[in-house]
Amino acid sequence: MKDNYAKLNNTCLVILTGVAGMAALSYMKAALVPLVFSIFAYAIVLPFVKCFQRHLHFPRWLSVVLTIFIFLLGSALLIFFISNSIGSFLQSTDVYRQKITEFINYLINLTDQSGAVFHHVDILERLKGLPFLSWASGLTGSLLSIIVNLALIIIFTLFLIAGEGSGVAKNPMLLEIQTKISRYVGIKFLTSFATGLLVGVILISSGVQLAIMFSVLTIILNFVPSIGSIIATLLPLPVIILQFGFGVRFIVVLALLSALQLIIGNVLEPRLMGERMDLHPVTVLVSLIFWCLVWGIPGTFLAVPITAVLKIILSRIEATKVLSELLAGRLPN
Repeated sequence: MKDNYAKLNNTCLVILTGVAGMAALSYMKAALVPLVFSIFAYAIVLPFVKCFQRHLHFPRWLSVVLTIFIFLLGSALLIFFISNSIGSFLQSTDVYRQKITEFINYLINLTDQSGAVFHHVDILERLKGLPFLSWASGLTGSLLSIIVNLALIIIFTLFLIAGEGSGVAKNPMLLEIQTKISRYVGIKFLTSFATGLLVGVILISSGVQLAIMFSVLTIILNFVPSIGSIIATLLPLPVIILQFGFGVRFIVVLALLSALQLIIGNVLEPRLMGERMDLHPVTVLVSLIFWCLVWGIPGTFLAVPITAVLKIILSRIEATKVLSELLAGRLPN
């Protein structure tokens, strides 16, 4: 009787802690999101410090300085490409308004030939009245907000890099978290960067406009599990249709982009990643939805590593080991 009461008491405590934690995470979103992103950015650059120290035998201070330089250079390039993409998009708004109008005229001609009747004038007038510039300005504002948050993430990460080694983790749980997250974020960054680079090559060689913007978006979206690669593949399609129509070039580019995402996302990345995260695919999808509800779009990028950290913590607590096994897809006996 006492054992049953203790189990019930522990279960209630876990539920209440989870609800309180979710409320706190949602309330402190503005401060926590940049901090968590900076921790994972630190996980990406941490191997550089260790490599400089162990393999090149540099002193710690020089390893930290070189790592900070590499991180700042990469951050500057990322901000440059994002800013360049924003500028290219804004310069193309009027052009694409005209192209959309021409495409609508083309569809209207097809419907006329088929005998269908539409109010052509109303359609074109409403299309011309769409606030493309306002939409572009709103998107620009969102992207500028992202850049501001990115600057905050850079500052947090610099402090983490500067303090590297001052408090080395000796706890087995902390070491496991550090190893798994560093491996996951590092491999995800390399595969996403390679995918974005190859997408840029495909689009540029095919003459697709805004190719650099789509390349940068591919790198970013590939951090979103499952649906990120699908969105990244579909994003360039409207531009390709407006440029070349539903011709051979559209089919070839779509096939190349799909094959690239399939090979890297479903063949190469799982081989490199292995079973390190120990999360069931259903767990990944559920965590994606959950963290999207709590932290919005930033939560989709952080869903897998945060869930992996939670799984490790739950596996170390006796009352929550069952939840850890469920996250891995293993049903308790």
